[in-house]
Amino acid sequence: MDARIVELTHGAEEYIKEIAELWSDNAAETAGCELNEEEKTAVQEQIKQYMQSKYGAVFAATNEKHQAVGYAIASLKQDLVSNTLYGQIDEIYVAPEYRRQKMAGKIAAELLNWLERKDVSFVQVYVDTDNESALAFWEEMGLEREFFVLSKH
Repeated sequence: MDARIVELTHGAEEYIKEIAELWSDNAAETAGCELNEEEKTAVQEQIKQYMQSKYGAVFAATNEKHQAVGYAIASLKQDLVSNTLYGQIDEIYVAPEYRRQKMAGKIAAELLNWLERKDVSFVQVYVDTDNESALAFWEEMGLEREFFVLSKH
């Protein structure tokens, strides 16, 4: 399968609805709940905001039929201590039937290239500590384990 990676920019909104569906699939897979229509609409609006902002990027991975089968979203943040710009990978997802085909690596590489072009000091991604495959993936992409975030629910 030869994936095509497309950066979505303002005015190129043809994949937004498909990405919202993939986002719902991701929520079902990771949190056990699909999004309702109102939530999908809110996701579409959020994607548009990323696309319209100079501080955000949205990429779609498409199949041979030009359908979105994966997506990645990143944003630029300001480190308040060092006053430097850093990149945050906010979302990455590939539909199950398209995994193990190096598609996640391709879309992540595009995202990292975008962040590099923005001259960020460093890049962060949050990964569940139990998600060994995601941890290994990001380490293969050149990121290192650095912090643990502790939460109380």
